[in-house]
Amino acid sequence: MTPATDDPILAWLLEPEEPAMRYLASRDLLEPTPSRRELEDLRANVPDAGWAARILADQREGTWWGRKDTCYWPRTTGTYWCLAVLADLGLTRNDERVANAVEHMLRIHLVRDGGFSPRGPPTPSHFCSTGIMVRTLLELGYLEDPRTWGGIEWLLSDQLEGGGWDCHSPPKDTLDGWEAMAAFVAIPPERRTAEVRASLRRGAEFYLSRGLLHEGARYERWYGLHYPWHYWYDVLVGLDFITALGYGTDPRAREALDLLRSKCRPDGRWVLEGVNGKLRLEPQGRPSKMITFLALRVLRRAGSGPTASPLRHAARSSRRASGRGSRAGSTR
Repeated sequence: MTPATDDPILAWLLEPEEPAMRYLASRDLLEPTPSRRELEDLRANVPDAGWAARILADQREGTWWGRKDTCYWPRTTGTYWCLAVLADLGLTRNDERVANAVEHMLRIHLVRDGGFSPRGPPTPSHFCSTGIMVRTLLELGYLEDPRTWGGIEWLLSDQLEGGGWDCHSPPKDTLDGWEAMAAFVAIPPERRTAEVRASLRRGAEFYLSRGLLHEGARYERWYGLHYPWHYWYDVLVGLDFITALGYGTDPRAREALDLLRSKCRPDGRWVLEGVNGKLRLEPQGRPSKMITFLALRVLRRAGSGPTASPLRHAARSSRRASGRGSRAGSTR
């Protein structure tokens, strides 16, 4: 199947040179949405070229990246991080290389309490590590695996009274502790337990009450657009899970949405403003297919975006960035 559109931005995202983006844009932006069979055909091509193929080419022994004795290091390029990006790109456990890497990671980093530790047992579970890996496992097709649900239960138990999470000690709710929200959003709505639904409501209220941006002194990183996300927070990270939950029309999300719209170029594309570590899909400072896709998906969910005509919507976007502030940054 060859996805077709008369929209120039969607046509750019659907170019065959990057099969991962071709699949993601077809799944989340194209109308009418292709059939399940057509999407699976597109997904089958993801490992063969482009971003996913480059990551898989660096895998050792069909199992690990970076170091064999740990999956967390080298940070942002080890097995932990490669799996997270491959999950975003649409790969699943059906690829033997992915399944091998997941089992290798679980042997090293799964803690008996259900969470994940950067160093593995007996080191206690850690919030960021657990949130990242639960989301990754869900996206890779491990919804039915009890080890995934053990991580979900751990994240539920780690939520703070104010509705947020943190990975520091003593913990204090912070926008930086976003990983559990993204992990719970990755659970299909019909499979979310009452506890998960309640946690998401409390978490959404925590983020919306701060406008997704404001916590102490302005922190510039939160105002930029980065990928891969890994454990760093920014406005697009927050908007992604908030709009996935249906809060895109909440007035408290408006400032963040206006900021995102203001970053759209006149040609309807968004730029990759920053990268998180050495695992990079696209050059910084250039128009980015990943950032453009994520931005258009957010705007579509919020009811102001694309599908039929993202370029037209982008041209109408506000060019006024907010001047209000947010908190000093995390050093995670």
